[in-house]
Amino acid sequence: MDELMYVYGTAGMILAYFLVQVLTRRFDPFAPVWLFLVGYVHVYIIQALSYHEWGVGVRGKDLVAAANWRALWALAWFLAVYHSGIGRRAAALLRRPPAGWSPTFVAVLSPPLVLWGLYCSGHLIGEGFDDVTSVAPEVALVRSFPFVLMVAAILMIVTGRTRTAPRPAFLAPGLLCALAYVLLWMFNGKRSHSLIAVLSTICALYTTRLKRPSWPVLVTTACAGVLVVALAIGWRNDRSHERSLAGFATFVGDFQLARILESLNLSDGDEELDTYETTEYGGFLLMMDTVPEKSGYDYGANYIRLVSTFIPRIVWPTKPLYGRQQWVNAWIAGSELERDETFTSPAIGILGATQLNGGAIGTWIVLAVVALVLRTAYEYFRLHAGAPWTQFWWSITYYNAWFMVVNDDPLVWFYYNWGFTTFPFVILMWWASKPAGAPATSARPCSGVA
Repeated sequence: MDELMYVYGTAGMILAYFLVQVLTRRFDPFAPVWLFLVGYVHVYIIQALSYHEWGVGVRGKDLVAAANWRALWALAWFLAVYHSGIGRRAAALLRRPPAGWSPTFVAVLSPPLVLWGLYCSGHLIGEGFDDVTSVAPEVALVRSFPFVLMVAAILMIVTGRTRTAPRPAFLAPGLLCALAYVLLWMFNGKRSHSLIAVLSTICALYTTRLKRPSWPVLVTTACAGVLVVALAIGWRNDRSHERSLAGFATFVGDFQLARILESLNLSDGDEELDTYETTEYGGFLLMMDTVPEKSGYDYGANYIRLVSTFIPRIVWPTKPLYGRQQWVNAWIAGSELERDETFTSPAIGILGATQLNGGAIGTWIVLAVVALVLRTAYEYFRLHAGAPWTQFWWSITYYNAWFMVVNDDPLVWFYYNWGFTTFPFVILMWWASKPAGAPATSARPCSGVA
């Protein structure tokens, strides 16, 4: 099928890129490009192949071919900008991080973060995500910080694994907090949070020693990540077990590994869905089919939320959700099912978002910006990898490259979670670390996997 040759071309490009990086010993699992490509493979290769017949039947061969071609050239453009050298030069111009680290400050800060995170997670277990109308807005706001438990975990792991002065008393509770976060969010049925905990923990354990994991460790990590995602999704959709810790334990014991294929969109399980438009690839096809012929562009209005999200409604009561109206209009105009103004939830992936931003031109612009941001951040991490602050910041940040591909838009990670649960503590640790030492010197770690 002609429309599939672009999917195979995308797969071939990613495979060739991987082989070149491995053979030249430049493969670094903590480089953001790899999580970006993992998301790309999931949406624009696996989903594109799995849902091909549905896509052609609903949107037509020409539209599917155009979408798959968009995915191919967008990836080529992203990689070209990522390796242009601009990011490396930009990173060298940024201010160096502090070289010091204050274990005392971490010891004071971590316990309240752990308690706060456990409180928020426990609330979600007891009452669910949607039960926010029965409490005051201020209470709902306080309860929306479960991720600070993971922030505390990484703070303690980095402190415990410092090369010059290891502190086992920090490392053990840090690992326990990370494990608790994985289990809590598997129980809450959220794949993203569980996977984040796995990725952040592995990154913190290795970057603090300026090392990279071996291939067996990488394979084990990948298997663990896939498993926690499958368990979280499976538990969220499960209706045959009691919604309790005992029921969850029974569910885990009864879990069939074949269900992992469902979480990877390689299988529908026992029943085939009537529509796949609420998958990321399905949303991408809808945006390609609808915008701008049936519904208008948003011209990047959604990115205003990077600022507006953090302005409280008590200050700005009429604050709009920028870009959401155009998103809803597109779904109403192009969905197979009846949609109205209250429709919400499904992600459209990075290319669906850029199509809504401005079509092909929007894709060129946004992919270039994403590539530059990711490469600049990565080069900054490599330049100052010996500083504990850098190790903390990167461990709790780099996984967002995956979020960029599979979510509503490439920057939703910032205003959805990271911007208010992690960013303040990244800044706070910069400030708290400054008195502990001079600015960090370069300590570039090994970038390849042995």
